[in-house]
Amino acid sequence: MSLKILHIIDNLGLWWAQTVVKWIFEIQVSNNDIYLYTIRKTEIQTSINHKNIILDNSKNKYNFPILKLRDFIKKNDIQILHCHLAKSQIIWALLKKIYFPKIKLVFHEHWEIFENWKIYPFLMNLFKNIVDIYIAVSKATKKIILEKTNYNPEKIKILYNFVDLDKFKKIWDINIKKERKKYNLNNDDIVIWFASRLNKSKWYIDFLESANKLIKKWYDYKFLIAWDWWDKDKIIEYIRKNNLSKNIKLIWYVKDMTAFYNTINCFVFPSHRESLWITWIEANACACPVVASNIDWLNEIMIDNKNAILFEKQNTKELAESIEKIIGNLEIKNSLIKNWLTEVKKYSLKKYIINLNKIYE
Repeated sequence: MSLKILHIIDNLGLWWAQTVVKWIFEIQVSNNDIYLYTIRKTEIQTSINHKNIILDNSKNKYNFPILKLRDFIKKNDIQILHCHLAKSQIIWALLKKIYFPKIKLVFHEHWEIFENWKIYPFLMNLFKNIVDIYIAVSKATKKIILEKTNYNPEKIKILYNFVDLDKFKKIWDINIKKERKKYNLNNDDIVIWFASRLNKSKWYIDFLESANKLIKKWYDYKFLIAWDWWDKDKIIEYIRKNNLSKNIKLIWYVKDMTAFYNTINCFVFPSHRESLWITWIEANACACPVVASNIDWLNEIMIDNKNAILFEKQNTKELAESIEKIIGNLEIKNSLIKNWLTEVKKYSLKKYIINLNKIYE
């Protein structure tokens, strides 16, 4: 008998936890024993190709559909509740406490433990006795969970994020000129990309300052920033103040990420703290070299000068030099790509699903 598993997440916005959920379901499109319930609708949502996706019609961020979920669990004989992000954890904890004491509860920590929220660790400690397994996306994530909570370390399982190797790969016959034209870029431009939630936890200012240094030396360097609504005005003001509008461009949603990765020269990840992103894994799978800050979790699987160039966090001079190191030395660039294309096989989506099912079992 197959396990019946219900995932729950607040919404299907364009975030990394939602991307993980999307691929969990789409690689198992024929699995009728997994379900996804989203608590509310948002203006922009990712679509998921699976028939067992239930979208609550509410647009209220304080929506807590306890009774709907209770009835759904009973009707479909759900055995495991898999919770993504804080709100779903609160809902599932209440459901297990009140209605389903024997149901198995999995909490999946994507990134929120890294935020300086006092209430979140408090809630985690409050629910610790009713959670059966806690999934951490890196050793660094497990470490900070144990620092902020009283969790039993044996209940925390590490499950690294993944890349869909069938989708994200080097495309040798791509029309780079055509793809770059979408962003008003020339074929001979050196294109550096940074994607993030643009708030202080990603320290986009480091990227901007390093870009400013490089533009003064190399005018054909072009920098793309994939932005969301946080701190957009600050970035625009920085670009205006430093007269960088011809070299730094803000872009929004990229529909074909595989083609996009294949048109850029380097991906930069200057964060000060993280759990485990997917973007840089995708970039590397497409043979796009990565420059990243030398922080916990990143240096768990990225080795400096072997499969990436790592720099001291907040050191904008070293960041600029690291970008130049990749762009200016084809031998180094090709070596990084070759090593990573071997390493990335460990983080395939298919292996991820196998390991996830082992945790369930």
